[in-house]
Amino acid sequence: MPHRVTTIKRYRVSNDVLMLILGKLDPVSLYRTCQVAFGRVYELVMEFQHLRYKFELAVVGMKDGPAPYSARSPLVRLQLLLSYKNDWPRLNWSDEQKIPIPASSTQIDVSGNFLYYVGNQSLNLIELPSCRAGLPPSQMKYLQFNTTPQADCVAIDPLQSLIVASHTLAGPGGQIGIRLKIRDLRTFERHPNAPSQFYDCSTHVNQPISTVAIAICGNRMTVTVEFAGGLTKHLVMDWTTFQAMWMEEQDVILLNAQYLLGVRKIHGKLMLYLYNIYDMRNVAIEREYELPPIWTKATMRFGRNTAPHGDSFAPSTALFYPDPSARVLLLIAKHVGPTGNGMHWLFINESFFRRTQYADRRSVPWSYWSQFCLIKEISNSAAVTTPQVVGSRFVYLERDSTRNTPGFSRLSVMDFSPNTEFATQMTKMWTLIGKMSSPLRPIETYRDFPQATTQGLPVERVCATEDNVVILLENRGDIRPINILTFGVPRLRHDVQYHPSL
Repeated sequence: MPHRVTTIKRYRVSNDVLMLILGKLDPVSLYRTCQVAFGRVYELVMEFQHLRYKFELAVVGMKDGPAPYSARSPLVRLQLLLSYKNDWPRLNWSDEQKIPIPASSTQIDVSGNFLYYVGNQSLNLIELPSCRAGLPPSQMKYLQFNTTPQADCVAIDPLQSLIVASHTLAGPGGQIGIRLKIRDLRTFERHPNAPSQFYDCSTHVNQPISTVAIAICGNRMTVTVEFAGGLTKHLVMDWTTFQAMWMEEQDVILLNAQYLLGVRKIHGKLMLYLYNIYDMRNVAIEREYELPPIWTKATMRFGRNTAPHGDSFAPSTALFYPDPSARVLLLIAKHVGPTGNGMHWLFINESFFRRTQYADRRSVPWSYWSQFCLIKEISNSAAVTTPQVVGSRFVYLERDSTRNTPGFSRLSVMDFSPNTEFATQMTKMWTLIGKMSSPLRPIETYRDFPQATTQGLPVERVCATEDNVVILLENRGDIRPINILTFGVPRLRHDVQYHPSL
């Protein structure tokens, strides 16, 4: 009886079948398949624009937006996405607009894709351009509302048509109170989901207020009040029911409408606490995270991340938007006093902070979770501003120490896009690179401001959104010059060929 020889047969999957399979994958799965599978997969993905669009979404940490494909095809989305991918890391803005506002304006800032400033009994809003959301630079919108007294702080959530403006009140016994005007963005009348046009509360402190900051996430809102004496308090509230409570953490940040992260010192130890604020009448600590002992005397602050907290927070007109799962959290430790030595910036994926069902895992030592962190040291001699956080991107100003000029002369960016292929070499300024922090590999770059942009005026501040960098220049007479630098304005690309989708 003849010996049977084992044979192996290999069958070639046709391109048509392979494309149908690849088309079912989500962007991250498609990207990973291209990294580990045979070369024909990557070649097909690069050849057909609907597949390449998915691939590039994963590369830059974006998700496909809710805007219908009948209005914007995969080719149009891909062209725009490639503009973002190439322009942001190089700080190569594709449009620039100069907006002069009165030098007497106060509270100039950006919130909810609006530039706002407070004038004499008026609140002025300029909607910033976004080609992702169908708002090209030529169609910027302007709004103005009359408001008295002048607002101390403004927060805007366009998705809920919500605008909140705050101002201080004089209370009994010299205590300072706060009034929050909770209004409809279109009319500045009472918001239909709010119980009243405004909410008043006492801070129970009789010190002058130095700054107020407001953050909105769904039906939750935090109002951070810093007093002249150094005390900081945080009002956490449900603006749809006016249930509220005060917290005295050094700083807090909303992770979503259910969870809040706070930093405070307890019994000589500096800790992060994960609070469950789903029921405002019964706020509970879900987990606690130990911070390094060398930060015990430091002043701790979170960076405010302005990107969408979840998929439901993306604008309905967005072609794509920052992936909420790729959000990076920034915690700043500023060392003060005569022995203070600059700052430390801690970076970690925001999704790391979540509840656990295991009681023995609710207290997390620094020796464990530091493995997931990156820490950058900023020396006392380095003149930098607090980074503006947008998803996984950090934008800030630097002063060139070789130039004896006022203001900031350099725009810098760190981009932690999760699947980037162009991460820069990490310098000695990165004092901690955790063993498990491999998803966090930044692209670091900077650009000196062109003379045509600044007109020789010092740059004082910067604000950032997903699509824009807004720079505030020094006053020129009775005018405050503001420049809006827009990224992602589409232009023809020759490296993208049109192949219709199957």
